[in-house]
Amino acid sequence: MTDQVQTFDPFAKELAYVRVNERLIDRTLKRLSGCREIQMLDVAAGTGLMTSLAYKRARELGIRLDSTLIDLDLPALKIAREEVDAASARYVVADAANLPFNHKFDLAIFANSLHLLDDDAKRAALGGVHRVLKPGAILAFNTTFYDGAYPEESKPFYSRWMRRSVAEMNRRVPNRSKGERAQAMESLPADGYRQLIECGGFDIVEMRERRVLLSQAAVRAICGYKNFAMGALHATDEDAEQAALALQCTVRETFRDLHMKTLPRTWLEIIAVTA
Repeated sequence: MTDQVQTFDPFAKELAYVRVNERLIDRTLKRLSGCREIQMLDVAAGTGLMTSLAYKRARELGIRLDSTLIDLDLPALKIAREEVDAASARYVVADAANLPFNHKFDLAIFANSLHLLDDDAKRAALGGVHRVLKPGAILAFNTTFYDGAYPEESKPFYSRWMRRSVAEMNRRVPNRSKGERAQAMESLPADGYRQLIECGGFDIVEMRERRVLLSQAAVRAICGYKNFAMGALHATDEDAEQAALALQCTVRETFRDLHMKTLPRTWLEIIAVTA
């Protein structure tokens, strides 16, 4: 069990997570393989995984890539500055809806984060990104927090895991107050994201759902993500750490009870161009 809670970073280092994001980068850069130089905007970049993956793939394709990473989380950007192996990368504290750029980008990556916003903020963020993209530029998006992320065969696991975790949470925090449902748990269906992106001024050219197999370690890692823990157990912000620990400590026995080695989960992936 990890003692690092309330952060997405441990999950972002899991191999399954890295691989599914590599696929998004591969599909995206193949559409730009005729370009020798690409100006990329990494939206809600966090600690810089998408930029790191994009730089690696671009070098293999002989493409010069310059990335601008934006996030509202300054500590995350400071980590990105240390971890991203590219002298040309730029790091900007900014909100996607209010981007401080006058120049235009060839590509925007909006990965693993749009689901965190409410409906109005989603539209504002996509509008802000559209404004700074060139005509015919690409938007690449993915998320595993959508209505469709849980394959049918995974549902017995979640049902048993949540019952066990609720009992553990109640043991840890007796008479607790329940919090509001976290935004990450308010899931749009795949078609809802299609409509959202199209209404943002984009034409969708690829849309797929990728099946990913998560290890026990990966499932424990996602429990440490504050929004996931709060949403799963309807916890308050004050109880988020206990919710994460309650989820983490019940993963192993749930895998064991159901004789599972991995847990299937689905990522939604969309690639679009500015209309």
